[in-house]
Amino acid sequence: MKKHSTKMNSFKVIPGGKAEVVKATKALTHEDIKEFLARFAEAILVDQERVKKLPRKSFHPLYDNGMWKRNREDHLGALVELSMTVDKMPKRLLKKLTELAIAYKPEAVKQPLLDIISDLATGVGSPWLYETASLFFNELIKDVSRQGPGTSAKGSPKEMILRWFDYDDPIQIAKDPECEYVDLLASLIERESEKTKSALAGRSRLAFIEMRVAKEFCDYLLQQPRDP
Repeated sequence: MKKHSTKMNSFKVIPGGKAEVVKATKALTHEDIKEFLARFAEAILVDQERVKKLPRKSFHPLYDNGMWKRNREDHLGALVELSMTVDKMPKRLLKKLTELAIAYKPEAVKQPLLDIISDLATGVGSPWLYETASLFFNELIKDVSRQGPGTSAKGSPKEMILRWFDYDDPIQIAKDPECEYVDLLASLIERESEKTKSALAGRSRLAFIEMRVAKEFCDYLLQQPRDP
């Protein structure tokens, strides 16, 4: 039996509203999306570990450590939930995400992505409208597409989606007007050795996996019939 190729032709918008076919590109897979969500969660956990090392006296006077810690935890919870529904994403949606990754530079996706994940994490607006991976990424595609034709990105779709957020300060807490520790964080990261960075990433990825397993186990127990 002939195997179907996972490669696809994509269309690049050019001046005048026309489109030209660009070279075949390997479409994003469910595993690519899971890796994207895991990497995002890993970055948030790494960020939390780094912030613990920063001197509080250098932060903005209104900085609330407990609130921002809960904010990170809420984002992590949202990413865990999304990761559990990735396998239900239809192939046509993966194709649309692939086209988005090709058609727009990562900078065009970062803010819409952050807005949606923050709404989902904090319950602002109507987060239940995109609480599954399919709903979430459909909303992201709509939001980014409102910007009009983008400038094509350079690299594979898998490489591009991993650049849809900044690994350092992934949910932009350091830039918040009530935090303002961007330079302090940058200085800490600059002093970190590659060994330290690797260890932070490894521990954080393991922590995300444990969160995912714990959630799956809890959901399993809740689905079991109770004894009369």
